[in-house]
Amino acid sequence: MEELVYNVLWIDDEHEALSGTKGRAKRNNINLVSFKSLDGGMSELERNFPFYDGVLLDAKFFINEDDAAGTEDTSASFRAKERILQLPKKFEIFVLTGQAEAYGDKTFKKVFINVYDKGNDDDMIRLFHDMKTAADGQLDTQIRHSYKRVFDVCTERYLGEVTGQDLLSLLKVTEELNLGNSFNSVRKVMEDLFVAFHKYNLLPTEFVSPSIAMNECSRFLAGKSDKDKYFIEKGYEHSEETHLPRQIAYCIRVILHVTQSGSHRSDVDMHVKLVKTPYLFRSILFQLMDVLVWFKMYVDASPQANNWRLMDREKTNIAETVTDLIPGKVINFNSDKGFAFFKPDFGDNNTYIPPHLVSHNSLVNGSTILVEIEEYDDDRNGGAKTRVKRIEVR
Repeated sequence: MEELVYNVLWIDDEHEALSGTKGRAKRNNINLVSFKSLDGGMSELERNFPFYDGVLLDAKFFINEDDAAGTEDTSASFRAKERILQLPKKFEIFVLTGQAEAYGDKTFKKVFINVYDKGNDDDMIRLFHDMKTAADGQLDTQIRHSYKRVFDVCTERYLGEVTGQDLLSLLKVTEELNLGNSFNSVRKVMEDLFVAFHKYNLLPTEFVSPSIAMNECSRFLAGKSDKDKYFIEKGYEHSEETHLPRQIAYCIRVILHVTQSGSHRSDVDMHVKLVKTPYLFRSILFQLMDVLVWFKMYVDASPQANNWRLMDREKTNIAETVTDLIPGKVINFNSDKGFAFFKPDFGDNNTYIPPHLVSHNSLVNGSTILVEIEEYDDDRNGGAKTRVKRIEVR
């Protein structure tokens, strides 16, 4: 059985000189993420609080990262507690101090109940035990430990901590309410996965920039159809040695089918409203988790990178699949000049729609459409810009 690790944010202005404490914590399966100031530590905790299982403070430390030695004060720990209490997640706060005056101060110990002496070996043993016991009562910790192999993929080496926060939220979904948003969150994790494939040179840049072509990523990585016909995506053929295993390719295809916008998503939403259960969502989420665990195993095995070739489209007999279209709606229609803008369902980058496409498709504000976006060189202003190239009205 793999050992469970507890992530504890630690603020101590002298942490760089306390390698022995860090090592001892590590031997107790506690990962101390260390900062020397109030602003440094609390900024991190406020951004990424779902990642942490506990908080450990010194009695005195700096307010700012560049404060001079000698300016440490207990006011920093009091201010830290005030900010910690404002977080959506509730932490039991622990204090480890070598300052005898703080350790023995009755007022200080009224504010901080869990105070431990750095120089006392028994206190250190109790501290590590008490921090883990408190963390085990946290729902976030319980979930991350229950699905440890999944959250092992949510580090900067693989998909990133933000993905871990998204997964944590998804695993807390217990009813059918707002499942539409949950399906969208699953889709976002899939986007993170395809970006990670590209990071390891397992997917060409064209598939993730300027936007992520989800279906094309899926087909390219799978390499072949169920009838063993090679896919050609964006002009690339994926060499067979690094094709996805059939089961993983199937899972990805199902996940995308259920979570992407379009006519089939309308059917999915209608189904969820009809049966009033979270089971379809959970089945998709668990398939996603299986794919993530496989991805870490795959990357750790150092698969061959850049394993594809750019095809000559004129000479190949293999039909290229249709380019992915991005779902969204029409906004800011200018009736005088005839142009409008495209607002995607996912993301914030609105794109210019030329007048001829607006008139040809009889677009008005609020029209729901699928578009292909292209880059072009603007001769008047210089530089590359984007515009809608092709439209399908939904």
